Amino acid sequence: MVRYILFTFLILIVGCVETRDPRLMDVSQEGDDNITCEQITIEYGSNTDIAAAKIEKNDEDDIQDFFLGAIVWPGLADFKNADGLEGNALLYRNIRLKKITESKSCDVSTYPEQPERYD
Repeated sequence: MVRYILFTFLILIVGCVETRDPRLMDVSQEGDDNITCEQITIEYGSNTDIAAAKIEKNDEDDIQDFFLGAIVWPGLADFKNADGLEGNALLYRNIRLKKITESKSCDVSTYPEQPERYD
């Protein structure tokens, strides 16, 4: 009997597990007016790499979250999709950076291709 009570208590506790909230990057940032072409190139490439990794991780986690939520316990699944949303925010920042490069006539030929956004 005690085992069943402990098991039920454990399930209720696990069902209350909180997943992290996304921390989204601002599209426009202080200092954007003074950023150089070289700085834009570096940030653009870094944002692209980080966004691709975050979106890929979130896509992989979606499969795991589905099975955890549907089969094991819905409280274990992460439905906030923090990594995917953070990756998308980085890609939106890249759009802003590309607009700045156009106004400064920077060379964008070396910019990496952007990954697909998380849906």
